[in-house]
Amino acid sequence: MGKDNLEGKMSEDEITALDSKRFKKKDLLQKLNINITVLKGEKVDFGKIFILKNRKITIGRSEDNDIVLHDPRASKHHCEINIDMNGDLDVDVITLSDLFSTNGTYLNGKVVENTILQFGDKIRLGSSILLFNSSDEVEEIYQSTLFDIATIDSLTCLFNRRYILNDMENQVKLAKRYKKHFSLILFDIDDFKTINDSFGHQSGDEYLKLVTAKIYEGLREQDKAGRVGGEEFLVILSETDARGAEILANRIRKNIEKAVLTYKKNRIKATVSAGVMEFSHESVGMENVFEIVDAALYKAKELGKNKVFVTPVKD
Repeated sequence: MGKDNLEGKMSEDEITALDSKRFKKKDLLQKLNINITVLKGEKVDFGKIFILKNRKITIGRSEDNDIVLHDPRASKHHCEINIDMNGDLDVDVITLSDLFSTNGTYLNGKVVENTILQFGDKIRLGSSILLFNSSDEVEEIYQSTLFDIATIDSLTCLFNRRYILNDMENQVKLAKRYKKHFSLILFDIDDFKTINDSFGHQSGDEYLKLVTAKIYEGLREQDKAGRVGGEEFLVILSETDARGAEILANRIRKNIEKAVLTYKKNRIKATVSAGVMEFSHESVGMENVFEIVDAALYKAKELGKNKVFVTPVKD
């Protein structure tokens, strides 16, 4: 009998009790703090911690998984973790099941189809190794802080150069393999040195934060942005063509042009230039994507700054 049919035959009090039980189970999962840590894998995934908040968790390459890995050797839907809870709102058993993956699912070095998980177990799928564990809040904060130190720019709180360039390279691989496309925007603050020379380096730092906020405001949840140089910012737009990237780049450019930073009674304004490029699986001779988008940025500067230049798509 389906859930809707079952609940249609229940009284209001019984439905309320059932909903309360579901809520308590979910609340208990959060308190247990069961998690997956990526010990080995693609650079863009390494060190990530995933808290298991649902009783069924799918893991794989596809974006519709609960845990998404950018491992080309992992299947789209590779494996699944199920957390069974008994009537006393306690965890009964936790199982790991392979979802007919191409390269198999391994637990502590042995290939498995369906097996019981224990805390401390290591799961291998593709080239990635995941640690299944339960940790307290202090441990979680510690591990999360380590990940942030390795991947986040301390001034702007965007991704750092290493992380964002690794992600860009991964986007190229995914586009080629799965016939997808993405676009890049490379922003550079025009005459940034003038701000530092005129108002001091602290004012320059504050202006970088302002530009960061304006970039971040325009992004979707799936987009990523990182600081790749002193005043250069790279934006990765998945499933976006050149026209869409150009529209976004101009919107951000105009918002920055209108923005004013007040610092020690000084009103500081500046502009940005941007280079845009689109990469798809049909692109020819465009594998050096950062060099191409950097050349587009240089062209925008040549056009007089406060401009956006789009690299023509090569088919």
